[in-house]
Amino acid sequence: MYPDLFGIEGFSMGLMMTLGGFLGTLIVFLYLLKHGLEKKNYIDFFIVILVTLFVGIITAMLFENLYEWIKALSVNEQPKWTWSKTFYGGLFGGVITFLLMYRFYYLKNNPPIIKEILKIAPAGICFGHGVGRIGCFLNGCCYGIDTEQWYGIVFPGHLHPSIPTQLLEMAFLFILGTILLVLAYKSSFKYNLVIYMASYGVFRFLIEFIRGDERGELQGLSPSQYWCIVLIFGAIAVYFLFKNVIYKEENKKDEIQIS
Repeated sequence: MYPDLFGIEGFSMGLMMTLGGFLGTLIVFLYLLKHGLEKKNYIDFFIVILVTLFVGIITAMLFENLYEWIKALSVNEQPKWTWSKTFYGGLFGGVITFLLMYRFYYLKNNPPIIKEILKIAPAGICFGHGVGRIGCFLNGCCYGIDTEQWYGIVFPGHLHPSIPTQLLEMAFLFILGTILLVLAYKSSFKYNLVIYMASYGVFRFLIEFIRGDERGELQGLSPSQYWCIVLIFGAIAVYFLFKNVIYKEENKKDEIQIS
């Protein structure tokens, strides 16, 4: 693998995380240009995005250190601080930060665009996360269990080939992101976030069974699998929230038109 691109230690991971954040933001921004974001709102919107990304990186590190703490305690070792990051930490921290910034900062001087954001943000997250998984592959982390199949790859520090789960997840995220992008641009479908939460939650729960990097476990499940369960049940809650609150009036209009 190539964790130290251009001779800089750990540069490949940082580069891909940066490119992923840029790509995800670009996808959201380009969509909003056609769906409600005016030029006078650009600066406030980008401030919201920058704060969201910054806090997401911090919470991603905090979650990873929580995983390391669980793993260390399971083998009676002293936990050590790591600068590594985990996706779920960044996702949850970023979403909470975005909602707070949007509510208490953006809406003070700008018209609401939350419905448009809810349609396109899942696609942006998928593509940004997918690029980030390329960084995991280059870094040699987040690998799968050992395999003798043709697709096995020998990662640094390993004697046997492992399943490149990073690339499997990258492919899934790019496919899911493409579907969500098409739905956002080509249809009036409103539940993109629900599809993302449910699809990624199920996929990640399953792929965790073939992950080979040790991150500790609770009752036979990895920490990420518990977050997957939260994500899946959260998708159900978000569906009813969208149906009965956020898009309630629009759904009524659709029903009237159909009848």
